[in-house]
Amino acid sequence: MPRIHVLDDHLINRIAAGEVVERPASVVKELVENSLDASARAIDVALEDGGRRRIVVSDDGQGMDRDDALLALERHATSKLAAFEDLDAIATLGFRGEALPSIAAVSRFRLRTVPGAGAGTEIEVRAGRIGAVREIAGAHGTSVEVGSLFVNVPARRKFLKAAPTELSHAVRTVGQYAIAHPEVRFRLTHDGRGLLDAPPARDLAERVAQIHGREPASKLIPFDARSGGVAVRGFAGRPVDASPRRDTQHLFVNGRAVTDRVLSHAIVEAYGNTAPRGSFPAIILFVELDPAQVDVNVHPRKSEVRFARASQVHDAVRDAVASALASTLAVPRLAELRPEPAAWSAPASTVAALGRALEHFDAGEPSRAYRATAAPPVAAAVPRGLLDPDSPAAAQGRRATPLAQYRESYIVAQDAEGILLVDQHVAHERVLFERYLAAAETDDVPVQRLLFPVTVELRSDEMIVAEAEIEEFRRLGVVYEPFGGHTIRIDAVPAFAKEVAPDRLLRGLLGEAGKTRSAATGVAELRRVLVTSASCQAAIKVNYALTREGMQQLLDDLFLTQNPTTCPHGRPILFRLTLEEIERAFRRR
Repeated sequence: MPRIHVLDDHLINRIAAGEVVERPASVVKELVENSLDASARAIDVALEDGGRRRIVVSDDGQGMDRDDALLALERHATSKLAAFEDLDAIATLGFRGEALPSIAAVSRFRLRTVPGAGAGTEIEVRAGRIGAVREIAGAHGTSVEVGSLFVNVPARRKFLKAAPTELSHAVRTVGQYAIAHPEVRFRLTHDGRGLLDAPPARDLAERVAQIHGREPASKLIPFDARSGGVAVRGFAGRPVDASPRRDTQHLFVNGRAVTDRVLSHAIVEAYGNTAPRGSFPAIILFVELDPAQVDVNVHPRKSEVRFARASQVHDAVRDAVASALASTLAVPRLAELRPEPAAWSAPASTVAALGRALEHFDAGEPSRAYRATAAPPVAAAVPRGLLDPDSPAAAQGRRATPLAQYRESYIVAQDAEGILLVDQHVAHERVLFERYLAAAETDDVPVQRLLFPVTVELRSDEMIVAEAEIEEFRRLGVVYEPFGGHTIRIDAVPAFAKEVAPDRLLRGLLGEAGKTRSAATGVAELRRVLVTSASCQAAIKVNYALTREGMQQLLDDLFLTQNPTTCPHGRPILFRLTLEEIERAFRRR
């Protein structure tokens, strides 16, 4: 008796459904893509019980006649591919011809569609088997109702999450396609309650504000660039607003929402060490290129892509986002650190603290000058928006003026927009980081030879790292050599870190190198980690008094860096108390 046989179509559709349909959001995605490909200008999505009980997606698109509606429920039936060559340059969102039959195979399914002219058609499907087919009338467009998802696949249904979780995935899906198509009206309801109503927007910025709110959208930094046939545009969030979740990151390739490692890595590189580890800055990224240069047929759910020239796309995205961040300085307001306070009480307390800082400065406490580092300043775009470009301070290249030092830890300064509070340790850390990294990239790190070399006895794990990374450490200005057993001799350290105990500096770097290498990262990431660690150790600390000249020099150096708002670890460097907030504190507004 033969053991190999061909599966019947009904079972094949159920298997295909497992590849295409993961959860209610997967159904929403497939149906919304069909609506967009049908040139819909209005799309309504209605969900019940997070989409587990019922999903309805309706549009005003082209609609189908009876024959096409029936064919659409057959596997591999599609209007979006006509020849083999079409697979090499796919410009539509849906193309496989699997979505409708796969969804219908695992639900109670109803399709209602009316073409531009002629009668419409209603088709009912129960668990993959076509039932009633009726003629209907109505406005042109298509409505698909999906009830009791996975009704005949209990093993899949039990893996669905609670309604709020499934709803959040569906909301994100609708939001993504609303962002990608600002010209289309989107509405989303859940259990009869409106969750989203986005009318056609004038442009992408207005649509982003509709989806994410005007206040968060106002903090985004626009970018628009083209490089070698790759167009990159969108909005980047400030590092200080980074979130521990990826929910605010939306990536699109030729209008298709995707998840892609190449694009994600490019974004990480663009932000560098400006956001805390494990956090994700908001970003809305559109990449547009020749469809022949991108393969969207990698995954059944069409959520992943493969680029023919991945490095070119990667670099175009990295450079576009990095340039936007470098050319725009967005200093967060102090009020953004906490929930909105009462009309004036919180700013008033801040003003009082500033008064105490000025008293402290005028008390004549011993103070020291900020010492310049051995490496030259890093050339960077001068951030805009801190001073009137015609002001005397701007003419001198100065963007903030110190007023006082508070608790020998924070610099109180002023600019044209208000008062700045600057953490002197992380500010100096940012300055050292950028100078040190730039010098390391060109093998030009100034080195301080030790008059008396220092010997250090290492643990076995530290010795392994020291031997493996000796050349990279030498490139960073940390010069040592084996001295027998587990002992090494340190002969030189980076000049900017000459006041850090050599053994402490080395042990800190070895610890960071061990953790970084265990994560299988490359040399570039290792270098950034080591530079970050060394800069943190060498930076001036809190409870360190500075002269007014020292504070001025530190501020000047800070505003010549590429990112003066966050330290290499992602911590905020400065906040602004605006003139408006000060005047409200004194009830002048």
